[in-house]
Amino acid sequence: MKKILFALILSVGFFVTSARADDGLRVGVMDVMKINSDAAVMKSLNKQKDSALADIQKVVNAKRKDFEKREDELKTKQSLMDKEAFLKELQSFQKDVMDYDKQTEQKVAGIEKAYIEALKTIQKDYLDRIVRKIGAEKKYSLVLNSQTTIVLDKNLDITDSVIDALNEEVKEIKLNVK
Repeated sequence: MKKILFALILSVGFFVTSARADDGLRVGVMDVMKINSDAAVMKSLNKQKDSALADIQKVVNAKRKDFEKREDELKTKQSLMDKEAFLKELQSFQKDVMDYDKQTEQKVAGIEKAYIEALKTIQKDYLDRIVRKIGAEKKYSLVLNSQTTIVLDKNLDITDSVIDALNEEVKEIKLNVK
């Protein structure tokens, strides 16, 4: 009984798929990962993000050395200070470290937010229009992300055309960190 039901579902699914294909449904695909790695604007944006994060990391590394030095000085003073004064200085030091960590997290979050905003700009101002144009030229009804589909016909892939068009229109978008 299960085999008959399964065969019936398969044949109905095949019939519906065949009917839709006969109605002119044409599907294209694009490799979003390849666009993200190969398009000039994406290379530029990723480089800006990596550079901004590296700059923060340099400052953090230097500040960590300062904190380590302060911590060593505090440990040295511990035996010379009364307990209450030491605890007060220790709390002040710990607060400084936590405040700095919070500021650093905010800076990193600012970079991530700016990156996401730049991605949205690329998508809205360029990519959507380019994909629609190429899809219309090829008479596609639908363009899917190739990472979420199984592509049987490589001729349906518009990735390289999208990258070429994107590269012609925009090379760089400024990462606007606030």
